Amino acid sequence: MAETVRCRLVRPLEDLTSEELKKFKLYLMDFLPRGRLEEADRTKVADLLVSSLGEEKAWELALSIWEKMGLRGLCERARNEDLGLLPAAVLPAFSDERKKYQERMREKFQIMRDRNSRPGEQELFQHRFTQLLLLRKYRYKEQKQHELLVQGWEHAKVMEKQGQLIVVSALFDPDQNTGTQPRSVVLQGAAGIGKTTLAIKVMLDWAEGKLYQERFDYVFYLTCRELNPLGERKMNFADLIASDWPGPQAPMTEIMSHPERLLFIIDGLDELKFPCNEHRYDLCKDWKQPRPVPILLSSLLRKTMLPEASLLLTTRLTALGKFSPLLENPRHVEILGFSVEQRKEYFCKFFRDKDLGKKAFSLLEDNDALFTMCSVPLMNWIVCTCLKQQDERGQDPIQALKTTTALYMCYLSNLIIPDDKDFIHQHFRSLCGLAAEGIWGKKLLFEEEDLRRHNLEAVDVSAFLDMNIFQKDSDCENCYSFIHLSFQEFFAAMFYLMSSDKERIKSPDSSIPDIEKLLKECSQHDASFVVLVVRFLFGFLNAQTSRELDRKFRCRMSPEIKSQLLHWVEGETNRNYEESLFSESNFPNWYSLLYETQDAEFVTQALVNVQEIKLCPYSDYEILSTAFCIKHCPGIQRISFSSTSDVPDGIWQDFFFVVKNNQNLKELTLFCSSFVSACVDNLCVGLRNSNSKLETLRLEGFKVTYSCCQCLFSVPSLKSLHLRNTFFEDDGKKLPCETLGTKKSQLETLSLECCHLTFTCFQNLLCDLSSNERLKNLDLRGNSFEEGGLTLLCKFLGNSNCRIETLSLASCYLTSTYSENLCSALSSNKSLKNLDLSENFFEDRGIILLCKALGNPNCRLETLSLASCDLTSTCSQNLCSALSSNKSLKNLNLSGNSFEEREITLLCKALGNSNCRLETLRLAECTLTGACLQDLLPVVCSSENLKTLDLSFNLFGNEGVKLLCETLEKQDCKLQKLTFFQRNLSEESERALVNLQSRKPFLFITEKYEDATGAFLDWDAEDPVHNP
Repeated sequence: MAETVRCRLVRPLEDLTSEELKKFKLYLMDFLPRGRLEEADRTKVADLLVSSLGEEKAWELALSIWEKMGLRGLCERARNEDLGLLPAAVLPAFSDERKKYQERMREKFQIMRDRNSRPGEQELFQHRFTQLLLLRKYRYKEQKQHELLVQGWEHAKVMEKQGQLIVVSALFDPDQNTGTQPRSVVLQGAAGIGKTTLAIKVMLDWAEGKLYQERFDYVFYLTCRELNPLGERKMNFADLIASDWPGPQAPMTEIMSHPERLLFIIDGLDELKFPCNEHRYDLCKDWKQPRPVPILLSSLLRKTMLPEASLLLTTRLTALGKFSPLLENPRHVEILGFSVEQRKEYFCKFFRDKDLGKKAFSLLEDNDALFTMCSVPLMNWIVCTCLKQQDERGQDPIQALKTTTALYMCYLSNLIIPDDKDFIHQHFRSLCGLAAEGIWGKKLLFEEEDLRRHNLEAVDVSAFLDMNIFQKDSDCENCYSFIHLSFQEFFAAMFYLMSSDKERIKSPDSSIPDIEKLLKECSQHDASFVVLVVRFLFGFLNAQTSRELDRKFRCRMSPEIKSQLLHWVEGETNRNYEESLFSESNFPNWYSLLYETQDAEFVTQALVNVQEIKLCPYSDYEILSTAFCIKHCPGIQRISFSSTSDVPDGIWQDFFFVVKNNQNLKELTLFCSSFVSACVDNLCVGLRNSNSKLETLRLEGFKVTYSCCQCLFSVPSLKSLHLRNTFFEDDGKKLPCETLGTKKSQLETLSLECCHLTFTCFQNLLCDLSSNERLKNLDLRGNSFEEGGLTLLCKFLGNSNCRIETLSLASCYLTSTYSENLCSALSSNKSLKNLDLSENFFEDRGIILLCKALGNPNCRLETLSLASCDLTSTCSQNLCSALSSNKSLKNLNLSGNSFEEREITLLCKALGNSNCRLETLRLAECTLTGACLQDLLPVVCSSENLKTLDLSFNLFGNEGVKLLCETLEKQDCKLQKLTFFQRNLSEESERALVNLQSRKPFLFITEKYEDATGAFLDWDAEDPVHNP
């Protein structure tokens, strides 16, 4: 039976996001009745298309609209399907056995129950399911971070702009670059992000005929939670996967005869109790052979058994390291959670009333923390449940929902009545002990024996089953679990509060480590299984939460535990800075923990010794945590904050509060790719305050208005102002710089890098600078000047009132046309000492004029950068001639230019001239060979002046390294620093460099090039030439 167009339309419509579906409907309104479309779901839209236009026209219209929307991948898959390009099914499309199995899977997965639903309450899975954002990318950053429940989700809009999203139907599509089709797909994500839900969605969609019908004849669903109790039990693989077969016996021989048409979904790899990486030499190829379950699973994962079959795996992010070696070229897909539209859609579905859902959702929009939490499906469910419960009780629905801990407390508080005779506190404490034991043993499923070890019988946990915080596993006899791992982690945290009071509870199992070991474990980079436990502990420090714990659970935070937490977090802050763990690639865990407390006094104590915070948060939650900590960091002197996400206005207010009130703050760097228009206005309010002592301000990606410029240029304390990629807003006509010419301005350094300066802006700038006696450093990198603009600049430089000592015109598109005026100015200027002309193309004529200026006795230049200027042989010859006569030049950067041996010979001759006073020379990436090195080394060793030399990334090879080591071993030189980073060296060469490094007095750098060299000019240093 041929598949109808109506069915074929539903599949791609299922892949559309809520926003895309809305846009698709908008296009359709020219062809279909508007009233019927607005409320139509995806299936109804397909039905309307076909019934109104007919099959052929409906299909063509849908394809054309998807093309207009830019959904090329979706169109291509749909067309391939239309033309029959996908591999044909081996089994008949609707064979009786397959049909029965699909019907059984529909029955099993179509009904869902909320974790707290009452008996008889249930809902269709498809009615509640909301699409998730899937990112086709392997994010190494996440492996290095501690996995936190509400951390690591990129903002939906930012990710959509990056164009890296993937839809479920395309999970097994060929790679766009290599054309290879993945056989293993890993769905990865944090706890509660929707991994299991998505795995079930795939299974159910296949069973209902909506997904992978042409690709897979059979799909089997295995959950690791159900595999764990099987342990070392022997069985064959057919028995393992046939437990859900609807008839007495599955036709396994027929099914397994075409393994390329099989998909195995393995859900929850991170929950496996038994190892899969210890059976490398004991694998099984035959699916009929009985073997222990761990070996069967390992054989399947390693592609030893059924290598042609496809795998869809789900796991937490931090478990990837354990399983990645088992998998062959997997495709990694990260689940990011809900976009803003998807959150709204979930709310409407949860409350079953669109208006009520929208009303509930509106409560979130002014609460940054709560809104962030709801990007995670589990949190969305908890928040919706709490809002519903609070509303039913007539209480403020968002009063207690600011942090993760408060959210869980709100949820549990509504379930537990302190004087309830069914709620026995001793049983609750035992449950918490069970949770803690499970966390340390990485155990999620508990047998009755585990309960008895904690003095619990089946009847004792009935109250917790009724509250829906504990559940009996429907698939494993006499097994129990918490409703979600995060709840187990919450109760494990409570165990540590209770176990601190020896009169109340003694651990029935001494194997549960104490709180000191818990915190020590949390300091490890791979400690994902305890991080959330520690987060909840910090959350219990909050005064309101603490009162609720005492009232509901008779559980108090002891002064000893509070002291331990404070001492530990103080140690973490020190360790982070000593090991530079606060860099862009690693968000320190303690920011999130301190935010969880919402206790200003505690946070201030914890951060009293922190002087610098330098972070690039990747998510809204990280942004919230950072801002909270900065606000309560009294000794902070330097802040660097960079974000590619939308930063809420309230966060900027926290930053500006610090600028206004913290007199210790001296340096502030802010970058945001998506700025708020009024952001800089509010910053200026803080800077005008007499308490502000800010000396250095760096802004990138902001809008700056006329009045803001007046403020920034005249702040009494501000000495250094850097504006990069800044948009000046005053009808686009001018940059107000008159304040630079007044005594109000204390600026010594002004950087306007890549600011798209117009001629008028530039004219105003130079006019006012001519009367400024303080400004010494001017950075105009990345601006494209009209000819008139550069003429004005040269005129300014030639003015006797000019006080500029350091000037950068790098990447300003300067050519030989501009050289004459510039070189004339250099010949007469008496203040300019440092000049950066990198990444301009002066050609021979321009360099000849520059060299002529260098030879002029009036020229006072001490530093010159001509990096990546495409210098020719003629340029080199003139430059070397100028070096032989110039007595002021001390620092020269020629990196990124290609030199031949003859040109290096000329350079060596110039370096050997008694007039040459060069102290720093950079020749990185200059295609220098071993022969060039042979010429250079004798001059370097004999030079009395040369202190710093960079020869990195050249073509010396192993022979060049040998020559360098032999020469420097035999001769002494005045060098203080030699940078010699090279690629593809032999082990022998690497050892020779290490040996040389240990025996020479100068600083010898062979690694971490960027850190070691840095920019050629350091704009805020007393000596701008960067030579650490």
